[in-house]
Amino acid sequence: MYCVRCGDIIDKNELVCDKCGLRFTVVRADGTTVYINQSPTPVKGAKKKKFRFGWLIALVSVISVVGALLFGGILLTSGILMGIVIFSKDPASSQVVVNNPVNNPDPVISTPTVTYQNTDTEEQNEYFSNAIRDQFVTLKGDGTDTVTVMVYMNGSDLESEYGYATEDLREMLNATLSDNVNVVIQTGGTKKWKTDGISNKHSQRFLVKDKHLELIDDSLGQLDITDEYTLRDFIIYANANYPADRNILIFWDHGGGVVYGYGVDENLNDPYAALTIDEIQRAVRDSGVKFEMIGFDSCLMGGLETACALCDYSDYLIVSEDFESGSGWEYQNWLSLLGYNSSTPMTDVAKVIVNDFIQESLFAESEGVLALIDLRYTRLLYSAWTDFAYANEDELLSYDYTMSMQRSERAPDSMFEKNGKKDIWDWLYTDSYTMETYCYAVDIMALASTMNTDESNALASVMKSAVLYCSSTAGDSYMTGLSVTLPYGDNDFYDELKDVFTKCGFDNKYLTFLAKFADTDDSITNYDWSSSGFEGWDTYDDSYYDWNDYDWNDFDWDSYFDSYYDFDDSYYNSYDYNSYDRDYDYWDEDWLY
Repeated sequence: MYCVRCGDIIDKNELVCDKCGLRFTVVRADGTTVYINQSPTPVKGAKKKKFRFGWLIALVSVISVVGALLFGGILLTSGILMGIVIFSKDPASSQVVVNNPVNNPDPVISTPTVTYQNTDTEEQNEYFSNAIRDQFVTLKGDGTDTVTVMVYMNGSDLESEYGYATEDLREMLNATLSDNVNVVIQTGGTKKWKTDGISNKHSQRFLVKDKHLELIDDSLGQLDITDEYTLRDFIIYANANYPADRNILIFWDHGGGVVYGYGVDENLNDPYAALTIDEIQRAVRDSGVKFEMIGFDSCLMGGLETACALCDYSDYLIVSEDFESGSGWEYQNWLSLLGYNSSTPMTDVAKVIVNDFIQESLFAESEGVLALIDLRYTRLLYSAWTDFAYANEDELLSYDYTMSMQRSERAPDSMFEKNGKKDIWDWLYTDSYTMETYCYAVDIMALASTMNTDESNALASVMKSAVLYCSSTAGDSYMTGLSVTLPYGDNDFYDELKDVFTKCGFDNKYLTFLAKFADTDDSITNYDWSSSGFEGWDTYDDSYYDWNDYDWNDFDWDSYFDSYYDFDDSYYNSYDYNSYDRDYDYWDEDWLY
């Protein structure tokens, strides 16, 4: 048997790998232990890059290998060793010593990154005081706060083919936690786990405990991970069994943006099934839990529309406008930070999450951007965005402002197949395929920078306050934290958008506005972002916006919450909550109220 991290030969009954110190176990309910740090075949390296090539490139590769063999065994061996050095990541020690995790170690890779940190002023806070709500979570601040981190882990092909979920589970297990911090994980959605202790036949729930996974619920059956009720029940279960002062919800898997949504369940016959943002909204709302932070370890979910869907249920949102690399977030350091001090402010925790994510992206030779959003500003941001959009409608319709984004491992194939636009060249050259014709996303600050009006200045100013922290690789420096979706020339996409946005509660005026973009034709010119001069936060004029000039009389707190936030409306009257099969004896009949 071999260690799954370093490849060292180990005895089947060993608790810890002698070479790298990996300890990775699952304790079943009956008390038996399954060790899942072992593999029957040798394992070379960790966190290998994903290669997706077509038959033509595969043929060239075969020819190359044959040619390499002619140069002799020494050259071939050298090439293999060099490949391992380049594409493998040194395994982290399972013995994590946390002195003060706020001070991150120097990055392994020194590639330039672009970072923005909020420097909000008291003058702005005075003007915003009537437009933002109070926080749901108030920290005790003395290290006694309790934390429950809920990880909704949809393994999908990211796990069955590449083992990315297992990598992140190892990072969670390597974290140094305290009794005040619980990490609860629900698994599912994949045909094959790279660890023997996690079932692909049914969903399971685990608790990270003493650097191993403790199986806490093995009675779930094969759940549809893309069903909103699966998500809702997981939140209810975690909240009921591990109540905490601070609740954090992490979505782990593919992401398809604000229309196509999150998650791909390999066990379903429908490759297009996903959790759309309206379904996530209902699941979180109906759970009755208020979160301190909701995060998406998945691609393209960093839209204003995601913030609008979740702003009533969480204080903060951590999301990416762009694709993520297969490695995604790094979990060890920020979980250890909470273990070191469970009262660490979310702004400090988020800095670790964002900075480590950028380092993971650089290691994977992938572009990346990640941002912390203060969801209390969402209504004001939506109001400022629509003021800007309506005032500059003609200009926005005169160009296609959609930005190109490089596809990564976390981009589900179904996104590229929905519109029938994927051909043989896409299969052959997957790594250079972009998404400008699929998610129609454009950075909000970038749009505001194209015009110099009262509305654009107000929009940029509130973005500056809503985005608390944002960092990117140099290649994503033009992204500042949040995008909006403008469906240029795609009525089919707009039909899906309209359904999702309507269920989220967006008003008809805004949906009618977006329909105009869908009606544009191929004659519209693509906006030349490369020569626009916009380079993200580095080019933003940091001058103070005078909020006395903003027309607060036009600010409507409930402007886009007309249909799905009224508990007396037809949606609630038509749904029979008593018909749901309650599987858990902790369920309170009156939980909704």
